[in-house]
Amino acid sequence: MSSELIAVTLALSSALMFAFTFTLVRVGVKTASSETALWVTLAINVVFLWGWSLVGYGWQFGDWWQWRYFFIAGIFAPLLGRLFQFLGMAKLGSNITTPLTLTHPVVTLVLAMAFLGETLTLLGLFGAVLVIIGSVFVGSQGGKNQTASLKAVPKSYLLLPMVASLSYGISMVFRKIGIDIGTDAVTAAAVTTTSSWLFASIYTGVSSGFRKIRCTTNEFGFFILAGIFSSLGPVLLYFSLQYADLVIVAPLASTTPLFVLLMSYLFLRADEIFTTKVVMGTIATVLGVMMVTMYGIA
Repeated sequence: MSSELIAVTLALSSALMFAFTFTLVRVGVKTASSETALWVTLAINVVFLWGWSLVGYGWQFGDWWQWRYFFIAGIFAPLLGRLFQFLGMAKLGSNITTPLTLTHPVVTLVLAMAFLGETLTLLGLFGAVLVIIGSVFVGSQGGKNQTASLKAVPKSYLLLPMVASLSYGISMVFRKIGIDIGTDAVTAAAVTTTSSWLFASIYTGVSSGFRKIRCTTNEFGFFILAGIFSSLGPVLLYFSLQYADLVIVAPLASTTPLFVLLMSYLFLRADEIFTTKVVMGTIATVLGVMMVTMYGIA
């Protein structure tokens, strides 16, 4: 199997792991807040990934400086990305926020080409654009009843999902820079999630939000499962970045909405989920993945 095909498989597997995470939280969480879901799953990420890192790779922090890119990446995402995404959902609703947030691979592609010197063939670039468009179309499905009218809210609120998109895109660039140094994927993921958890804890403490960190025993069980899957997601992502350029991996890793859609149909029995927009988005995503796989390398 070629290194490019391995990267494609790992990137799509990463997207699948995050889809399991979102589905588990959606199915199992009834009363817990989104802040609780974020903080608890990040805490589980920290415990799970550091345990894996120390058992599998031992202590690797004689030189702390080599891990700086992952620490910075963790500040941008999941921390700032999810924070502004949640704020956007609260102000605009998910049906406006999600598609705008899912444009983050565009940010990553531009930054990777401008600052990392990466390139794509013309057909590969077209495939990447198809994946992004398809993900935006699929991601816009759902949450229609929660969507605010743009006429009724300040246009400045649109900055919230745009900042989320920018944060996710920048985080991917720092992750690629860090992984190219030669660090292992598991410890890299542990550092990234620790950074996010640390700043999330500071933010929660300052805003007196720890009083809101509450969940039932049943919900905590779902959080544990979600935390395990969301731990595997970044590890697989880092492995994929070891095999291919960021311009290849980033669009493929953004296919999570397609997997979430399929899981929603299978496990949540969502009605009328396959709208025209969703079908078009699914076809675009699949065709884009195929084109990136076959024509992506310049």
